[in-house]
Amino acid sequence: MLELLIIGAGPTGLYAAFLAGLRKLDAAVIESLPYMGGQPINLYKDKPIYDAPGFYKIKAEDYVKECIKQYKRFEKEVPVYLNQEALEVKRVNDYYEVTTNQQVFQTKTILIAHGGGSFTPMPLDVENSHLEGVIYHIDNLEDHKDKEIVVLGGGDSAVDWALELKSITENVHLVHRRDAFRAHQDTLDQYLKLNGKTHTPYVVKRVLGDKKVTGIELEDVKTKELLIMPAHTILVNYGLLGSKSKLEDWGIEGIKGLIYVNSKMETNLEGIYAAGNGVFYEGKAKMIVTGMGEAATAIGVISEYLHPERTTNTQHSSSIITE
Repeated sequence: MLELLIIGAGPTGLYAAFLAGLRKLDAAVIESLPYMGGQPINLYKDKPIYDAPGFYKIKAEDYVKECIKQYKRFEKEVPVYLNQEALEVKRVNDYYEVTTNQQVFQTKTILIAHGGGSFTPMPLDVENSHLEGVIYHIDNLEDHKDKEIVVLGGGDSAVDWALELKSITENVHLVHRRDAFRAHQDTLDQYLKLNGKTHTPYVVKRVLGDKKVTGIELEDVKTKELLIMPAHTILVNYGLLGSKSKLEDWGIEGIKGLIYVNSKMETNLEGIYAAGNGVFYEGKAKMIVTGMGEAATAIGVISEYLHPERTTNTQHSSSIITE
């Protein structure tokens, strides 16, 4: 029987696995995807991250590689099982049974670090939105070098991508349906300093082209005037749609797929904890750095819960790890 089962192998789950190894917990990780890395790899691996502590700028894929490298120090002690989706969580006496699509795990505690579940991009629902060139993520930045690119959206993801695309093409147009952007002002300012073009408040009327995108037709929200511009690529960043949550079936309290936790990362069920983008508490910020801090808190609390006889004094990693 495991002492701890971590659900999710994104940055938060991987860091929790590393800390579990550091604390010598008998733990394992399950991940529904066929690879580690979670949302940063699945949704925006080429996107730059600007708010990860210690990095001026780092590509999401590279950041995840560092997370995996750190975790691998304890990969034998804390194995990751890929392609295993948690389907059912059931209390049995003083432990839990977690049923996946492949096997059943028995564990004393659970840490949910699922990032809020699985997500799909919110689609662009206009005429010709099926054409080749309408995309929702970028696999290879160089594929778009020197092309006419229209980025749709007003949040951090849209503006981050617009800024990154300016490094490979001058022809980037950022389109938002409101006057003001929701993204970090500093990122938007960087984009504007590079003469990045913005079009507000505009909505998309239709995509132009036959089999491939050749342009886009926009409508001014206020004046109803139409604007047509050429485009090779239309990058849609309207947000993400979450899949139906299993949390309610498991008896875990939350709201809109997010798990209620207290300052110890405890849920309403004894022995079940949560951390990362899938949790909610007053003042919660959805950032990688907060997920890491929550993982550290959760593992510390779990370790004390499982082994109250152990010292509660935090040991420095340098005194535990020997190269």
